[in-house]
Amino acid sequence: MAHSRNGREVWRPQRVAIIGLGRFGRSTAHTLNDLGYEVTAIDVDEKSINEVAPFVALAAEGDGTDEELLRSLQVDQSDVGIVAQGSNLEASVMTTLLLKRLEVPWVVSKAKSELHGELLKRIGADRIIFPERDAGSRLAHSLAVRHISDYISLSQNAGVAKLTAPAHFVGKSLSELDLEQHYNLNLLLIKRGQRIITVPNYREIIEHNDELLLVGPDEDMAEFTERGAAARPAVAAD
Repeated sequence: MAHSRNGREVWRPQRVAIIGLGRFGRSTAHTLNDLGYEVTAIDVDEKSINEVAPFVALAAEGDGTDEELLRSLQVDQSDVGIVAQGSNLEASVMTTLLLKRLEVPWVVSKAKSELHGELLKRIGADRIIFPERDAGSRLAHSLAVRHISDYISLSQNAGVAKLTAPAHFVGKSLSELDLEQHYNLNLLLIKRGQRIITVPNYREIIEHNDELLLVGPDEDMAEFTERGAAARPAVAAD
């Protein structure tokens, strides 16, 4: 769906169909509803349907591999289709194939393994996600850097981390923390309540509950967040 922004056409989905309402599917449905999307949720389990019915536009009990059912629910009118039934390989593949046959513009499919993901990609899925694997990666990184609340891996030992500012950061300016001088890190933005501060000025003072988005090596991130600028001695002048 195209929307105008600053004189430009920007594509933003409005209608999303979710097939499969396990923990991942339900969580996705909740979040999309909160973001204002029109969500159609489909699952064979009556209990799962009853759980999501209060907060989606349409909740239907049925088989996601039934083409007639999908057409009757106007899934073919969706901007995005999400195949969240990753545990049943046959159902996952069939549903992905059906959504592409129905010409849903963007199909996102959940995979349990790399081989499953490769198969889904070959039959036309536009994006493959691995919720269990990605959650495990975030957990592993959060054990090493205890302040991290979310993480995107860029390599084996580096990534982008979101973290709540540690107590010993509060009241200090970015120049006092001096992360670029002592660490191989960059602060991408600060989230302060509903406000987003992009490319923060070095005079910016860290406040309680600020969320920081950092990018760099895990080791530097852990040392910096635990001990701040005092973690490394200043480089002596020649």
